[in-house]
Amino acid sequence: MATELQLDQMTVAEKLQLVDELWLSMTPELDSLEVSPEDRELLDTRWAAFLKDPTSALTLEEFQRRMKAIRT
Repeated sequence: MATELQLDQMTVAEKLQLVDELWLSMTPELDSLEVSPEDRELLDTRWAAFLKDPTSALTLEEFQRRMKAIRT
């Protein structure tokens, strides 16, 4: 397992490759994840709201700006 020091020494491209490998290794197991009825209702409500008004979704740039603001 990579330690924090090893991760700090990785390039962004290497980190993205690691994330990709981790995601692909989990893909077969994702279908077995359980979603609670409450979470499913929330997701369905949010999806319906998006379909009704797609402009309500954040752009990638706005999402990134908000995430950066949270981290600082």
